[in-house]
Amino acid sequence: MAGFKLPGPEPAQILEGHEGAVLALSWTKNGQYIMTASQDKSVRLWNPHGGKHIKKFAGCHNQEVNDVLIAADNSKFVSCGSDKLIFQWDVTSGQVVRKFSGHDRKVNALAFGPKEEVLLSASHDKTVRIWDLRARSNKPIQVLTGAADSVLCLMTHRDEIMTGSADGGLRSYDVRQGQLVTDQLLQPIGSISVSNDGQCLLVSTLDNQIRLLEHSDGSELTSYFGHTNKRVKVRSTLDPTDSFVVSGSEDGCLHFWELVEATPLSGGQGGQQGHAAAVLCVAFYEETLVSASADGVVKVWRPPSGC
Repeated sequence: MAGFKLPGPEPAQILEGHEGAVLALSWTKNGQYIMTASQDKSVRLWNPHGGKHIKKFAGCHNQEVNDVLIAADNSKFVSCGSDKLIFQWDVTSGQVVRKFSGHDRKVNALAFGPKEEVLLSASHDKTVRIWDLRARSNKPIQVLTGAADSVLCLMTHRDEIMTGSADGGLRSYDVRQGQLVTDQLLQPIGSISVSNDGQCLLVSTLDNQIRLLEHSDGSELTSYFGHTNKRVKVRSTLDPTDSFVVSGSEDGCLHFWELVEATPLSGGQGGQQGHAAAVLCVAFYEETLVSASADGVVKVWRPPSGC
């Protein structure tokens, strides 16, 4: 497995403080901090390596916060919520510096464009809106349509925008060419990520399945089973060496599979209780894995020392 090690069976750190489910997490680009978004209407900043809570950001969202993204220089972050709003915050002051409105329903997910001055938002109103963070206007510069139901997740890869919808559509927008390609997976799509070499897409659907797809043509390479995902959006990802897949699960466990053979891996937390409720988010920075759960707890996992 290219020398990459699975996380150990016990968390290195346990981060507690949220008063509701943790719905999203984001690493800083340098891997020193994480931010978490919660059902408790707040965003929190943590040092996952030292297990320390640093700051709470609250008072603007009046419903659950569904996603959070941190700027590359760590000075600002953006959050979105079920209140239909998107806020840009200053980390140091803890104050909101921009407010973006325009979605008609809750905002489910965020992504930066190829350059960070562009922000994308996916909503229950079936649209993706594109915002220019440099412009004075708080109106979107473009609205992407095509989904027949809530857009649950999105990501960008070079000039491509990919979205997953509750209608089962995996959509790829080439904004420059004005093209839209849709692959129909027939089940609501809760998570999309791209392999580190850019050749594969990892897509979680709400039928207890994760699919590995060829990025170029959408053909299915393999699929992964064993976790539980029928009710809520659960994120999956590849490790930084594209050796294995890890996913959250509604059974409270972290599940791991070998990438190519799709065999469950007994190391790490597979088959063991990782949280007291559904594991909703997983994200790597190098060999450190962070998981966040509906139990309001964030856990930090590392490979066992000496292995």
